[in-house]
Amino acid sequence: MVVVGAHLSGMPLNHQLTGSGGVLLKHCRTAADYRLYALPGTVPPKPGLIHEPGFEGPGLEVEVWGLSPAAFGRFVAAIPAPLGVGKVRLDDGSEASGFLCEAHALRGAPEITHLGGWRAYSAPAPALG
Repeated sequence: MVVVGAHLSGMPLNHQLTGSGGVLLKHCRTAADYRLYALPGTVPPKPGLIHEPGFEGPGLEVEVWGLSPAAFGRFVAAIPAPLGVGKVRLDDGSEASGFLCEAHALRGAPEITHLGGWRAYSAPAPALG
């Protein structure tokens, strides 16, 4: 399972993977043709990942988690709209099932692709002084 936001290691929903027996397989990036948005009104805050063929971005930080087939089914069944699961292409050319977002949910959502991932977006701002 490719995760890009609130399910990353150390993030608020990671327990849903670890509690289901999930095993972190690798840290990597998406292929360059993905965009990332900060979805408004989600609790906890979540990003929306979309595939845009022809777009040349930085690739986005993701993690790939292994789940048993039964745990994968339970996990996917609990994902709230506008998020869903589809094939995500990684920077090494492989594909895995992972989070994607319905396009309608991006209206008014700031694009954060240029930051390279959810961790960079959600990191505390450095102290001034």
